[in-house]
Amino acid sequence: MTAGPGAAAALADLAWLLLSPPLLADGCFSAPVQAFDADERAAITTWLDGLRTEPAPLLDFLQHAGAVAPPRLPLGRHAERLLEFFLRHGPTHRLVVANLPLRHAPGALPGIDHTTRGEIDFLLEDARGRPLHWELAVKFFLCTAEGETARADDFVGPDRAETLPGKLDKLFGRQLKHRPPVPWDQRGWQPAAYTRGWMFYRHDRPPPCCPLLSHAHLRGGWLEWQELDRLPAGHYERVPRSRWMAAARLDADDPAPLPRQALAAHLEGLWAAPPPPGARRWPTAQLLARLEPDPQGWHETGRWFVVPQGWSDPPQ
Repeated sequence: MTAGPGAAAALADLAWLLLSPPLLADGCFSAPVQAFDADERAAITTWLDGLRTEPAPLLDFLQHAGAVAPPRLPLGRHAERLLEFFLRHGPTHRLVVANLPLRHAPGALPGIDHTTRGEIDFLLEDARGRPLHWELAVKFFLCTAEGETARADDFVGPDRAETLPGKLDKLFGRQLKHRPPVPWDQRGWQPAAYTRGWMFYRHDRPPPCCPLLSHAHLRGGWLEWQELDRLPAGHYERVPRSRWMAAARLDADDPAPLPRQALAAHLEGLWAAPPPPGARRWPTAQLLARLEPDPQGWHETGRWFVVPQGWSDPPQ
């Protein structure tokens, strides 16, 4: 059995989640930043090759989790399900429990005892049996720094509703400090931040240095919509949020991507339409992937966020 379009997309996201570099730099925070070593990466690569030949276990798991049939899960939940599949079936680690809810102790909050106060993403063991606690964060931020260096405050989300400092505080200040409840409270679970994602820097400028980020983190560009003619000539596809992880790909029978000169009208029409469900700000930045043809269709060669007029203004 070979992977069809749905399986191919899920496998691409899974491979990206496992083999792309960490977003954050290890040693800069109160807990380690997770990274697979060379032996683990080799074992994962071999395992992924097997899934490409026989993807049924992945598809069965995602269908059971409601992560394949439309509407597709939000990006973060989709990533959680993929990482859970790896921990259940992959070659290097063993899942103990996923999405463990944390509840207030009886009497701690009179009238609303046992209300959920959070959850632990994953408790697991590595090949040596060491107990680990992973919190997953898949993030995409635009860097607004003007100089040669950047601070955490310079990184904002595409809709400017999220910032890197806010995510760091949540991840290291709260999530990785959670203590597992009974019966998992008897082991010394070692916390680690499982961080993946992309950082996007101003188009045609050298990316500023930020010591909080992994030196190998994935990089894209961003520019204002009036600057679309500064993008490289070629064909582009707007990438929906649910597809932001792995490189964009179109099959030969898919509609052809847009030439660069058609992007302005396409984006203006999109931003003039009503906001999509759940949008926290509208209009907001849109991700474009530059595509080049190959024998099977089109593949991504670069990605940029395009921000609408007024994007840099403070959110209302």
